[in-house]
Amino acid sequence: MNLVAVLIVRDESANLPGCLAALGGTVDGVHVHDTGSTDGSAALARSLGATVSTGQWRGDFAAARNAAVAAAGAPEWVLSVDADERAVTVPERLRSALLATTAGALLVEIDNRHDELPYAHRSARLFRPAALHWEGRVHERLAPRAEWPALPRDALHLVHLGYEDPLVRRRKSERNAELAEAALAEATDGRDVARALFDLGRSNVGAGRAQEAVDAFERLRELAPGTRHWILGTDALARLLLGAGHDEAVVVLARQLRAAGAEGQYCDWLEAQALAQLGLADDAWRLLRGVRRVVDPAGRVYPPAHLAELKRLLGDLVAARAGGQRGGTGSAVR
Repeated sequence: MNLVAVLIVRDESANLPGCLAALGGTVDGVHVHDTGSTDGSAALARSLGATVSTGQWRGDFAAARNAAVAAAGAPEWVLSVDADERAVTVPERLRSALLATTAGALLVEIDNRHDELPYAHRSARLFRPAALHWEGRVHERLAPRAEWPALPRDALHLVHLGYEDPLVRRRKSERNAELAEAALAEATDGRDVARALFDLGRSNVGAGRAQEAVDAFERLRELAPGTRHWILGTDALARLLLGAGHDEAVVVLARQLRAAGAEGQYCDWLEAQALAQLGLADDAWRLLRGVRRVVDPAGRVYPPAHLAELKRLLGDLVAARAGGQRGGTGSAVR
């Protein structure tokens, strides 16, 4: 078995040493595909032991990743990793998992450190390049799609540092919004349009363009009712409106999500926050107290500590309100 880590980079000299050091002892080789760095990333990667290829950036992440894999030779397994990610592994367990599976790819858990709210999700990052390839200008994915098993977290997981700095996150989101606009212009069927609108909406959220994000999500909801992208877009719209204080709309969207089959505890968590902001603390508490885990429709898992703190604050508010009413000094909770 041959396992090679493959990266695409552009001006990542600050991140490469930490990324490549974390891969030491885990992979049989590292291949870095540079798409036009001006900061010496290619030379740095070579000095750190990686093989390096170069190519032009064409505004297409899938094209760049496919070129990187092709230049890496013919490994049996590829670990796709970004320079702002750090691998945490037990190499023996990783090798055992790869030897034991017949799947074409494995889902890897990624811990996303975020300047607002951290979360974890799974993504297909370990794959057999003989059977799969990348597609999609932005938020690229492996194809042909399948239901792949998850790799045990203790064998390998990734820590993503790229969203810790809000300025860096905003720049990435602005770039991704441009790519999503291009993908939308090229889309030829309804599914591609829906995916591009979702990518455009969430990129505009990260770029701080709230109205443009709302417009993309509303168009998605209109064009793709009953689809998974409708659920994803409705959820993203609800969270955007929650932060903007449009709480009555959030209540409606949370109930639409529940009716469409989104996970009940997540819908309760979402609606409870809107109800609390509307001053309906008792109704909010009735929903929130039954929530044990928050996993959104995209599979992102939110920190238990965040849920616990929200429960504590709302529980204290309800208890204080009840105490005030017993004392004859109750007032509406706001």
